[in-house]
Amino acid sequence: MNNLSYLLFLATEEGGNTLSSGLNIVISIIVMGVAGFLVYLLVKSVLKERTKYMDENNVIIEGTLSKGAINSYVTGYIAKIGKDVSFSLIYVDLDNFLEIENAFGSKETKIVISKLMKMILAILPKGSKLAQYSRDTFLIFLPSEYDKMEVLDVGKRINDVITEPFDLFGETSINITASTGICYYPLHGLSVKQLVKSLDLTVYVIKKNGGNGLKIYSDEISQTEGEYLEYYHQIKRAISKQEFVFYYHPIIDLEKNNIFGAEALIRWQHPEHGLLSPNRFINIMEQSGDINWVGLWGLETLIKSFFLFRQAHPNSNMKFSMNVSSKQLISESIALDFQKLIKKYKINPANIILEFEEFSLFEKHKTVIDNIKKLHDLGFKIAIDGFGVDFATITQLKKMPVDVIKLSKEFLESEQTYTVSRFTKILVEFAHENGITIISEGIETKETLKMIKDNGISMVQGYLFAHPMPFEDFSDFYLKNDIKGINASEDVKEIDEPKVVKDGIKDDL
Repeated sequence: MNNLSYLLFLATEEGGNTLSSGLNIVISIIVMGVAGFLVYLLVKSVLKERTKYMDENNVIIEGTLSKGAINSYVTGYIAKIGKDVSFSLIYVDLDNFLEIENAFGSKETKIVISKLMKMILAILPKGSKLAQYSRDTFLIFLPSEYDKMEVLDVGKRINDVITEPFDLFGETSINITASTGICYYPLHGLSVKQLVKSLDLTVYVIKKNGGNGLKIYSDEISQTEGEYLEYYHQIKRAISKQEFVFYYHPIIDLEKNNIFGAEALIRWQHPEHGLLSPNRFINIMEQSGDINWVGLWGLETLIKSFFLFRQAHPNSNMKFSMNVSSKQLISESIALDFQKLIKKYKINPANIILEFEEFSLFEKHKTVIDNIKKLHDLGFKIAIDGFGVDFATITQLKKMPVDVIKLSKEFLESEQTYTVSRFTKILVEFAHENGITIISEGIETKETLKMIKDNGISMVQGYLFAHPMPFEDFSDFYLKNDIKGINASEDVKEIDEPKVVKDGIKDDL
């Protein structure tokens, strides 16, 4: 077939279809190739930006490595020495780093990190490597020339130099502590990943015991604490991703027939498991020291909620309350930290009620009592859980700046013997004589409500009236109920409660 004939063939329907089909295949291949190349460029760009972001947020000074560089260095060192030679890693995790960041801001925090790295670098022996491993952690490599006792001595010196107060700027000084773990290759891991995991567990145990310590990894740690480590890190990530929220539980004044206030209850909006109650995470946060962050975050969140509520309801006299852990009360800086927040937002602290549990446990703890008095002197209202109060300790209340006593669900559900009834009467009389408000929480049935009213208690809180709810729903709840009043004497079903999750709070993972 000559060229002319071939062209005529292509012009026919069959030939045209064949050419069209071939062109479609070629075009599809080209499009797929271009699309694949564009995806490659996009992924490369994202990874480059992620690396750039991490480098910008970590401090790298002369003589130190980045996280990626020290991982590569240790991996190469392992490949070179095999399993017959040992070396050591030291992992330094700063305690209560979020408090430092909240107090001084990101710019000053980087200055703190830079100074710490320079101080650590100055005491490291020859051949060591130092890297900022995350925002608040450092990883130190010590080669095989240093035995275990020498490494332990380096770890102690690192902790000593970190705990020494140093000037940040002007007359402002800062006190820092650290939880420091040590592990040895190949005894505690055959790769960087395994070694860092061992160090992670070690640091978790130190923080669980109050922080500010030094510990060498052991297999016993892995057996007893391994299952909690991932949950601990989930909590850390939840803090950085702002997954913790407040739900507000209304407090009802039966005498005035309106809403007195609301208790802010912390919840974890877990990305996989939904809304989690505090019994799933507070204990771990108390052990790790993150409970101090909860106190500062909680008060700041509560203050913001107060102003939002006052803006929406300018004529209200709403009180907002939050729980403060006894662990937080041991901190000598709690009063100063809270004072900074009320000054920052220019709020009258009398609008905030701070609730403390376990009265019977902390009444003999001098630091706790001193902190409660300092907080009261700042203007906060103080509430205690009355379940720990008995005939022997009721007189102790006169020595404390108590504004509110809360009777818990456990107290209400205890067997109503003559002794309990008599004590309740004495407690109510004592409260009235000393200007103390009593709030009964855990009201779930009309029978319990009647018993409370018969005892002369008018402030109540419980599922009979409403479940804890997000702030927006609480604002609507107030608008619908406070204006028309709450009729709790006969039919509490008249209360308009917004549609919120009532039984959706999960207690386990």
